[in-house]
Amino acid sequence: MSRNKRFEDSDISPLYSRIGRRIIIIMVLVSSVVTLTATFLQLSWDYNREYNAVEKRHSEIETIHMPLLASSLWNFDLAMLQQRLDGLINLPRVNYLEISTLHEKFASGKKLDNHVISHEYPIYYYSIEGTDPEFLGTLYVESDAQEIYNYLINQFLTTLIINGIKTAIVCYLILLVVHRNINKRLFGVAQYLRKYNPRHPSEPLALPYHPYIMAKEDELVWLADETNRITSRLTTLYQNIRYEQARFTDFANVSSDWLWEVDNEGVLVYASVEMQSGIGVNTLNRPKFAEIPTFRQADKLLEKLKYQKSFNFCQEQLTINGDTRYLLFQAIANYEKGHFLGYRGTAIDITVLKQALIDLENLNNSLERKVAERTKDLKASMDELKDTQAQLIESEKLAALGGLVAGVAHEVNTPLGISVTATSVINDIKNELNSAFEQQTLTSTQFSELMQRMNDSTTMLEGNLNRAAKLIRDFKQTAVDQVSESRSEFTIYQVIQALIASVHPETRKVPVEPKIYGDRTLVMNSLPGVLTQVISNLILNSVNHAFADQPEPAIEILFKEDGDNIVFEYTDNGSGVESSLHQKIFEPFFTSKRGKGGSGLGLNLVFNLVHQKLKGTLHFNSEPGSGVRFTFTIPKELPMTVSETDDTSDGSQQQPV
Repeated sequence: MSRNKRFEDSDISPLYSRIGRRIIIIMVLVSSVVTLTATFLQLSWDYNREYNAVEKRHSEIETIHMPLLASSLWNFDLAMLQQRLDGLINLPRVNYLEISTLHEKFASGKKLDNHVISHEYPIYYYSIEGTDPEFLGTLYVESDAQEIYNYLINQFLTTLIINGIKTAIVCYLILLVVHRNINKRLFGVAQYLRKYNPRHPSEPLALPYHPYIMAKEDELVWLADETNRITSRLTTLYQNIRYEQARFTDFANVSSDWLWEVDNEGVLVYASVEMQSGIGVNTLNRPKFAEIPTFRQADKLLEKLKYQKSFNFCQEQLTINGDTRYLLFQAIANYEKGHFLGYRGTAIDITVLKQALIDLENLNNSLERKVAERTKDLKASMDELKDTQAQLIESEKLAALGGLVAGVAHEVNTPLGISVTATSVINDIKNELNSAFEQQTLTSTQFSELMQRMNDSTTMLEGNLNRAAKLIRDFKQTAVDQVSESRSEFTIYQVIQALIASVHPETRKVPVEPKIYGDRTLVMNSLPGVLTQVISNLILNSVNHAFADQPEPAIEILFKEDGDNIVFEYTDNGSGVESSLHQKIFEPFFTSKRGKGGSGLGLNLVFNLVHQKLKGTLHFNSEPGSGVRFTFTIPKELPMTVSETDDTSDGSQQQPV
């Protein structure tokens, strides 16, 4: 039977429905399994119930009727005994009873041969309470198990027949519902799609609706809606394709670029109008691509066509209508199931670009000579500028050191002047003491007063000399550090403290006293001279720029250990720096006091020393009116340079500060 014939039969009768029959088969199988499982469970329950009923009947005879039988047997009332046995045989599920004594047997019913459920009970007679019972014989009871089996089989067959009829009725009803609800509407969708033609679209699909057996908005209605959407999109897509096809044909016909296609045998099956006009061929004649006169000398193009692989940027020089033209070919190799079908490609006329490239190469050659000359002049200017900048930086260092020398000289003059005064006082006391001693007018009171004055002067002399010595020592250390870049191990707190003492002549002008916070025992191995130069430049920068409008100036220097690094935080509470100037303050020669003594190299020197000499990083943060914060992180152990390594290998030793 053909597929169309089966399709038509399924649409006419529900019995031919493949979906319906599949559903019915599944339902029958599931229903059969469920019915058989339930039936067997019911049979098992009924069997246990019937068997327990027989057991209960036998137990009832033992407990209730046994004393009456024992009494009749004890009184030798054999007629009553037989009558009672005959009465007991009428009980349900009791088929045979037998009483056996030493000399006689009494029976009722028919003894069974097969499928017997039997029990045997002893017969005792209790004549007087409290005495041992008298054994009279045994009672044997039989019941037919076949009756139970027959009853269970009848129940099983009845259940199967009833469930089979019920399943058949339900399955047929379900088959009708499936046919009306699913098959008919599916066939409607299929027939609509079979007749659908995007060139002549029909009315939208509308499925029939039958109340009670289908919902208004079920899955098949959604399927019909999606079918309408898809067919509508196909219609639109077909129209767009037709439009794009017509537009592509127009573009191909008027395009200045060449469009071409060859088959797997190298035959030119398509060429745009512009290409056909240029090479003088007609694709209706199916010419061989390699035999066209224009392409006979296109060796690179013909070589690539042999490989049957896609290619790009294949440049060829062709002679077309007596003119030399440069064209750039590219093509895509088409395959279907591993079989080569041919090429589809384009060719772009790059003659103008090629000529422009030749002109550009000539221009580049002349420009290269000019650039080389300008570069040479610029390099000489840059070298001169670097030398000038280096000289200015050294001048800045020496200027800072000169200011430091002047300030320290002024500081030292004070304790030295006091020391000279104290020396004069001591000389006067000495002369007065000698004169009184020679004239023998020296009294003990006078001697005590003179000695007290001499002790005070001596104490003043010693204190000021020590102060001057400390100033000279700190100045010497700071001066040596600032002009030296020798590596050594030093205590950070001591170096910064000595620096602060040396710049006191500058800081007292504000006045401001820098505060130091950090571990006083923390040691690092680096360049103490460079470090003091950095901090002194920061202090002088704050003194010169920060505290013009600050009534209570403050400078804080904090240092702490962070792994293998030392972190320094320099802060002041001065006027701060605008965010737009954050990147400019480290530029050389940038200063806000141009013409007032500012060189603009102080913070640039700080930046260069931290990054280049100390191998660290520098971060700056500031807000107007909130002061500045310089955070620079430098290695606790400065990496050895090549020159230092050579010096160490020669056996030179570094002395700690």
